[in-house]
Amino acid sequence: MIHIGVFFGGPSVEHEVSVITAQQAIAQLKKMTDYKVVPIYISKQNRWYTGDYLLEVEHFKDLKKVIAESKQVSLVKGERNALLIHNPVKRFTDALIDHIDVAFPIIHGTGGEDGTLQGFIEHLEIPYVGCNVLAAALTMDKIASKLFLQSSGIRVVEGEWFYTHHWLSYPNDIVDDLEKKLKYPMIVKPADTGSSVGVKPAKNRNELIEAIDFARLFSTRILVERMLIGMREINISVLGDSEKLELSVCEEPITTSEFLTYEDKYVSGGQTKGMSSAKRQIPADLTPELRIEIERMAAEAFIALDCAGVTRIDFMIDKQTGRPYINEFNTIPGSLSFYLWEATGKPFAEMLQAMIDAAYRGYRRKQALTRSNEINILSTADLKGLKK
Repeated sequence: MIHIGVFFGGPSVEHEVSVITAQQAIAQLKKMTDYKVVPIYISKQNRWYTGDYLLEVEHFKDLKKVIAESKQVSLVKGERNALLIHNPVKRFTDALIDHIDVAFPIIHGTGGEDGTLQGFIEHLEIPYVGCNVLAAALTMDKIASKLFLQSSGIRVVEGEWFYTHHWLSYPNDIVDDLEKKLKYPMIVKPADTGSSVGVKPAKNRNELIEAIDFARLFSTRILVERMLIGMREINISVLGDSEKLELSVCEEPITTSEFLTYEDKYVSGGQTKGMSSAKRQIPADLTPELRIEIERMAAEAFIALDCAGVTRIDFMIDKQTGRPYINEFNTIPGSLSFYLWEATGKPFAEMLQAMIDAAYRGYRRKQALTRSNEINILSTADLKGLKK
């Protein structure tokens, strides 16, 4: 039986959303006979825990009890897998708690979706679900992904960016420059948060200053874009990798605000149930020509950025021109976008299996590469006098 380590929680403002998404996936994985789910909960303090208590979403109403009922662990490299050991290791007891054969990161935002966790898993040399380090880092960073897509000829809305420490020193100069290059309304975004955290629109100079001061609480770099007036938001999900990918149906989120907020995405009727509970129209009402263009842009962007697993790509449609623009990537989307795949005819469990299959394909490709030189050049070198 394959032990699949599901990582969730994390030191992110999207901690609770990650718990919901992970529990939705765990409920499906537990039904799949090929896998044993090994939950790995990362607390807001960035400590790692495991145990069966983590397999029930209701338990997470009390995070202190979750920690008290779980075992604190560290993850180390084994011969063919990764080992979960007690932290701290206790004397005269077996340090080993469990092992994982494949990792499944389900952490939204900082510390999980940005490539940092993927980099650690790379050192463990086991397959993992989702984007590699570079793809995760690029797609998490709104500035980097915008610049990359522009250079690849993929349409994005024009925008400008700057460091928060420059903002603190030269706020008037930055606002003057933004007003020269962009027109109101604008939208202000932290560079590297998800779920619309820290995002605010601005219709005038005072609102722009206020929005930037708010966004800088969440990131060291700020992106300001022209805000499309009366635009439509259209989302599509891409599943697989550059070797084999599938496209979901499109959805149109329904919101009463100017853009899709954190509350629109995750809070429905006063309850937090993940992205699957947000109001939406599936499939979106699109002309065949517009749907095909969105599908083409999504596939091209997914491949260009070397994404893998499941990604939700959010588009904005300019109502005046009808042109679609890529807004942002969600490489570990809320609810893993399973509702889009169910609407496409692929059940949640099949979607998860496709993600795991892509993880193994990526792992095999990496294993086939030459990563080190078998010749030890130090064995014949004259090393005398090297130390001084």
